[in-house]
Amino acid sequence: MKKTLLIAAAALAAGVISSQAQGPVYSQNIVGYANLACPQGGKSYAFTCQFTVGVSNGVNEVFGSALPAGTKVLTWNGINDYNIALYDNTDPNGDGSGPWFQNDDATVLSPLPTLSAGKAFFLVPPSPLTNTFVGTIAVNPGTSNVMSLPVGGKSYFVSTVVPYAGAVTNGSALGGGPNLNGLSPGTKLLFWNGLNDYNIALYDNTDPNGDGSGPWFQNDDATLYVDAATGGNVPTITVGQGFFIVPPSAYNWTNGLSAQ
Repeated sequence: MKKTLLIAAAALAAGVISSQAQGPVYSQNIVGYANLACPQGGKSYAFTCQFTVGVSNGVNEVFGSALPAGTKVLTWNGINDYNIALYDNTDPNGDGSGPWFQNDDATVLSPLPTLSAGKAFFLVPPSPLTNTFVGTIAVNPGTSNVMSLPVGGKSYFVSTVVPYAGAVTNGSALGGGPNLNGLSPGTKLLFWNGLNDYNIALYDNTDPNGDGSGPWFQNDDATLYVDAATGGNVPTITVGQGFFIVPPSAYNWTNGLSAQ
């Protein structure tokens, strides 16, 4: 197992990767962990757990007892709002209930939400927090996962199933990167800016300006997209980052993991 460390790090674009909301990621082929930081309390951070944890990837298994009381986990309902789970291990009701509540300290949450690989969520801690996600990479070496986004025009709060980083177009179905390829013109990617809004990247490979520009634009077909992290014209993501995909038609997204 130990000798696979460097191979896995190269395959997953892991190693040490820096961003506002994530820290070092190390992996030994199948089993790994990721340190994701929320440097300011009370702000929302778009995250994902890119590992298989416990039996169901429930919030209780993914986070254990590591969260400060008052932390909220927001999962997208697939339509127009979030389901909010509040963590409070202080036994606020004095009856041993909890520690997960339905956005308050009165109603115990049941069933608990699940945070499977590929499903993004917002984490809102009351104070600065670094959480370590530990588990098994959800895709076995030499295999791939297909995420079906069947309804065009709806928003999907997602992430790569394999903990990849870099340009969204890197890689293929066999691995090597996010492989967000084969998108229909008009597809939008929404990246949370850490404050109160999204940076939007619009994909259009039809050369709408007739000058060979694109195919990534800043929410229109006139201004080229500029990635906030790299300054390049292709969106990039970090390990553990969640984002929205809004496709105009059904889309199948394949994440693979090389066997080598």
